[in-house]
Amino acid sequence: MERAELAAQLVAAGGTAQIVSLLREHPALADVTLAYTLKDICLDAWSTEPARATAAAAALRVLADQTGDDEIRALAEWGAGLSALVGGQMESAIARLDDSAARFLSLDKPHTAAATQVGKLIALAMLGRYDEAVECGLRARTVFVAHDDQMAAGKIEHNIGNIYARRDRYEESEKFQRAARERFVALDDQTQLAKIDNCLAFIHSLQHKFRSAEQLYEQALQRAEATGLHVTQAEIEASMGNLALYQGRYDRALDYLERSRRKYAALGMAHQSAIAEQEIADAYLELNLAPEAAAVYQRVTHTFADLGMRAEQARALAHHGRALILLGETGKAHALLEQARALYAAEGNAVGEASVRLTEAQLHQAEGNYADAARAAAEAEIPLAAAGTWRRLLLARWLRGEAARALGHTAEARAILTSTLKDAADQTQPQVAERCHTSLGLVAASEGDAAAAESSFKRAVELIESLRAPLPAEEFRTAFFADKLVPYNELVRLCLADGGEARAVEALCYVERARSRALVEMLGGAGLESQAQPRDPFEAQSLTRLEELREELNWFYSRINRTSPHEGAQRSAQEMRALHEAVREREHATLEMMRQLQHRGDGALALTRVEPLDIAQLQKDLGAETALVEYTSLDGELLAFVVTGETFEVVRGLGTEQEVEATLGQLRFQIDALRYGAGRMRKHLPHLTARTRTHLHALYQLLLRPVLAQTRAPRLLIVPHRALHYVPFHALDDGESYVVERREVCYAPSASVLRHCLARPARPHGRALLLGVPDAQTPRVRDEIQTLAPLFPDAVALLDEDATLAALRERAHAADVLHLACHGQFRPDNPLFSSLRLSGGWLTVRDAASLDLRHCGLVTLSACETGVSAVAPGDEIIGLARGFFSAGAPTLLLSLWTVDDEATARLMSHFYTRLRAGDSPAAALRAAQLRQLKEQPHPFFWSPFVLLGRW
Repeated sequence: MERAELAAQLVAAGGTAQIVSLLREHPALADVTLAYTLKDICLDAWSTEPARATAAAAALRVLADQTGDDEIRALAEWGAGLSALVGGQMESAIARLDDSAARFLSLDKPHTAAATQVGKLIALAMLGRYDEAVECGLRARTVFVAHDDQMAAGKIEHNIGNIYARRDRYEESEKFQRAARERFVALDDQTQLAKIDNCLAFIHSLQHKFRSAEQLYEQALQRAEATGLHVTQAEIEASMGNLALYQGRYDRALDYLERSRRKYAALGMAHQSAIAEQEIADAYLELNLAPEAAAVYQRVTHTFADLGMRAEQARALAHHGRALILLGETGKAHALLEQARALYAAEGNAVGEASVRLTEAQLHQAEGNYADAARAAAEAEIPLAAAGTWRRLLLARWLRGEAARALGHTAEARAILTSTLKDAADQTQPQVAERCHTSLGLVAASEGDAAAAESSFKRAVELIESLRAPLPAEEFRTAFFADKLVPYNELVRLCLADGGEARAVEALCYVERARSRALVEMLGGAGLESQAQPRDPFEAQSLTRLEELREELNWFYSRINRTSPHEGAQRSAQEMRALHEAVREREHATLEMMRQLQHRGDGALALTRVEPLDIAQLQKDLGAETALVEYTSLDGELLAFVVTGETFEVVRGLGTEQEVEATLGQLRFQIDALRYGAGRMRKHLPHLTARTRTHLHALYQLLLRPVLAQTRAPRLLIVPHRALHYVPFHALDDGESYVVERREVCYAPSASVLRHCLARPARPHGRALLLGVPDAQTPRVRDEIQTLAPLFPDAVALLDEDATLAALRERAHAADVLHLACHGQFRPDNPLFSSLRLSGGWLTVRDAASLDLRHCGLVTLSACETGVSAVAPGDEIIGLARGFFSAGAPTLLLSLWTVDDEATARLMSHFYTRLRAGDSPAAALRAAQLRQLKEQPHPFFWSPFVLLGRW
């Protein structure tokens, strides 16, 4: 037997006893040469097959015990160090590798001793002991160069480059990576080239060279796959995921990060698995998936603590605290932030510690502990100032001013806020300037200076809207708006306080500017950027560059506001200034390029610009038959703007949001009583119907009775506000009849969205695309589709395995009517992943938005809860309705709750029969609901469906 064969058997052995048995069977082979063979297996496998490396290390240990040879013992310690490194036991790895090096030096083997230090360098870096790691690596490189060992020298340079990258010293990092790459090219080592290209790609991304970074990642991934480097593949996929996250490409980010996490988990690499999970949680936080993010951070915090990875633990704790603040769990957030701050202090990361203290100040502010907030903010200011982190420094000062305002110290507040505002303008910090303007407006309003308050609030609104424009993704735009509604609401208050129709119209315009803005932008073109056609080479180049700028700005914003484990104390004020300057340059370039594109009118202008609401045009669109009723609230009191073709009224004295939410909860309880089938409840239906009507009447009294006194229009167009999105206004009961028995009722997310829907050209309803996927919950779907198809002169019906997403994408562009009868699910935890189950997969909100429905007049989703949306601040609806509106559909027919399969099939048949007979969608739905009402009086059966958009 050859030693290589014996080594392979030892590695594959089932335990110590079997290893001992094999060595006793082949005593002549149990020597130093066999030990070096096992060491080579350990070295080759630790980054590709960690379990194999651990097994080789175990065999080395047994061999050393059996032979008592000093050199074999040195090799065994080397293997044990690598095994500890794989397992995330960094301190143990360092001790073992140092012991191995000392043994080799005592044997007069300096080159071999130096080779053990490659692993030590990695372990030191993981523990944040960077200077020690670099010194260790440079000493080892000197030995390798002296022995003309190009491979080992290159590996050391590669690892030193990684350390400099972790410390944000990118030029030095690239210098070492380039030197290593030259050695690996000369050796034609594809394995090492895959690793080095991954690292160079990371450096390029940090240096904002995004295109070359992507090319290097792809090149590195191909090499890693070809050479079977599973760990390197995981590293590359994680890097590609993070790059995609910085660019706002969330689907791609989560895909690659999950691939990376699974590889690490399968390889048994605990520390890398935890880091990968934390990166996924970071993506969750970017998507406002706070519950999922908090769960991950809680899990990985324990892992990092067990592995002694203090910097990663601090970061996980701090980010977990952020997630808990979003969840309103402030008590838990305080505890985690305190732990994170202590760990950052132990790491010597003063900026990380100050950033945590600043977050604690915000937490105190949210809890109403204004004196504590001021103290915490003041404590954060000194280290933040020393590091040159102007935005956080100014944010701390604003917090002090806002705390003073909340405490009633108006003179102090005005002084701090005015000073902070000046510095924010000087340092080009519009985010902080906007906060200062809002706070100064509140100060002025509290003193009765309406003119000064209005001026400050208007300036705040201008800054908010200028800041939104360059944000590169819809999700960021929506999230950005979440805490910036105060100046809009205060301007509404000031306008209404003045009285008069002109100021009331101005108030509605401010309501609209804060409502469904991201959706309006998408309908205006921002959601269809890929369809914009340049008219000349300049526009083509400009559109391409605009997309690049969006990606780059997203990356910069993430970079500035995201504290990595080793950012902070090591980042100089000069480096921070460079990041902020890069943002300013790209913002300026974006605005300038958009202005240049506007020189020729329309074109790319439609990608981002939102026209203010034109009330006169809206009234013209509404005509004599339709009254728009748009709700909003001030201090929890609901009010409504009632707009008709000729009149404009403001109706005050409606119910409070708290009253409506309580009554709505009681209504949903009654509706949900029939959620799981009406058969066993049928004998109770008259009683259940009476109970349900009681709550519908209560909602009528709170929301509609005073409004309907202002208009006799036969059609109501409801624009809901917050919880009112879940109210079935057409089913409200005036005590004698349902509203739908007297009027048509339809809905819209905002008046601006409605105007976009009305602007779409009307189309006939002749060509229908009908997809159905029946299941146990919806067995009548097949009958529904087969009944509807003959109603259209040109219908394509796809059932079961034919009803795929691919088929939908292929055929949707040619349909006048799109009807999807399949199981739907609303995801309150992540509304963007609300979906419809097609054959072979799910149609998500993003999938819906990617369809081409510009020529489709009507989309019907005849499934459960297809019209339910999360309502983000600013009445931004996030659900399936958003996706189909974004794709170009002007009219949607959706459901507010779980529907009865049989009743839905009948209602849809009646609806389409009337539609094909010439009724408008709103009239057809009303007729179908009235017929269903006669057959099944409980609102559960006849009223779940609502019409959104053009009537």
